[in-house]
Amino acid sequence: MADPKAHPAEVTSVQPDAYPLRHNGYRLLVLTGELRGREIDVLSEAITVGKSRSCDVVLPDDSVSRVHAEIRREGDAYRLRDRGSTNGSYVGGARVTDAYLKPGDVLGVGKVQLRFMPRDARTELLPSEADRFGEVIGKSLAMRKIFGVLERVAPTDVTVMLEGETGTGKDVIARSVHLASPRRDGPYVVVDCGALTAEQLEVELFGSEGPPVPGGTPVPGGTSRGGALELGTGGTVFLDEVGELPRDLQSKLLRVLETNRVRRVGGTAEVEIDIRLLAANHRELKVLVEEGDFREDLYFRLAVVSAVVPPLRDRRDDIPVLIEYFSRRLPPGMWKAPGPEAMARLVGYDWPGNVRELRNVVERSAYLSPDGVIDLVTTGRRVQSGSEAVDFDPTLTFREQKERAVELFEEAYLQWLLQRAEGNISRAAREADMDRKYLHKLLRRYGIDAKLFARR
Repeated sequence: MADPKAHPAEVTSVQPDAYPLRHNGYRLLVLTGELRGREIDVLSEAITVGKSRSCDVVLPDDSVSRVHAEIRREGDAYRLRDRGSTNGSYVGGARVTDAYLKPGDVLGVGKVQLRFMPRDARTELLPSEADRFGEVIGKSLAMRKIFGVLERVAPTDVTVMLEGETGTGKDVIARSVHLASPRRDGPYVVVDCGALTAEQLEVELFGSEGPPVPGGTPVPGGTSRGGALELGTGGTVFLDEVGELPRDLQSKLLRVLETNRVRRVGGTAEVEIDIRLLAANHRELKVLVEEGDFREDLYFRLAVVSAVVPPLRDRRDDIPVLIEYFSRRLPPGMWKAPGPEAMARLVGYDWPGNVRELRNVVERSAYLSPDGVIDLVTTGRRVQSGSEAVDFDPTLTFREQKERAVELFEEAYLQWLLQRAEGNISRAAREADMDRKYLHKLLRRYGIDAKLFARR
């Protein structure tokens, strides 16, 4: 029950139907603090949690009150009640005074975090205590859990499958895994499976002994070339958007992974390879398997270890940290930290383009904002049409106003064009009667990623 004296923005009372927890007792896994890693089995009907030695679960932390909270069984459910603690009790990041618990919930007792789970649940890897993994930044629990997995598997040769929305940073994570591995001094080869035709992709992966595929990469001095799987020997090969692989290439890739030997397109000899494979996809690969679009045996070969990278809207506490990180990479004096109102807008925005969109906003604000302040209002303008008023800047000349209007039109048009073409650059260029290379140039100028418009 909510404490009437508590501030409404800080306290949430959760009173739905109880979540059933049909098992013999439960387990508390300590995620942070001095007892990090400790697993506490609980069989009692009711326990107290606090810093006092009289409590059933003792947490020696200054942020924990002497008797901080209690957990009591009610039928098949368990209920957490705060005991008037100084620093509060939390469930899933929300402060509560009274809440029912469900398996997997993260409890906050002061600054100490515990996971509430069945006693027969598998032991999980602890979240990392670091707020970054290589080039990947994140202090949120969701990201630190991924870091905990990556820290364990990076030094090995195990295949890792990264899933998550476009722009969440899967490519940066893959590169960071490579740099944290014993293969860091070897080649790092990236193949974007969604950006090539089936014929081009086959040559890109397996190489060619015959004439080059139309539209493929020219080979100086001849027509033979090694593919990514061959060129990556001794290092890492990252297959981005692996779900776009045609079925026949899926079979061919599976054979390569099982034999560690590759045969070039048009060739007869096999070449032995030694690679560590990483893969990523914006759609859940299991769904593609169920739909019959992806081979189940290849899925199991790729997803030995899998991690789902959360969208930015599900880890909003990372947004200020990322803004600081991206801003520090700009030339000195080109940006100013957002004020409270601007930061509130940035944190409250849903970021459909995820981390990639946030980075673009930070970088563009350095050039478009008059005072260098990062703000969606400055960087997110779009061309308005119809009877809506157009804003003009009295400090600009006619020529400058015109150039600005053209830029706003081009940016809006490019987004509309890619929306129609579902992110396919070749199709967009044809529809606009525009040279493909020039379209690429415009997209780079405005920081627009065609992948954000791909059909999901």
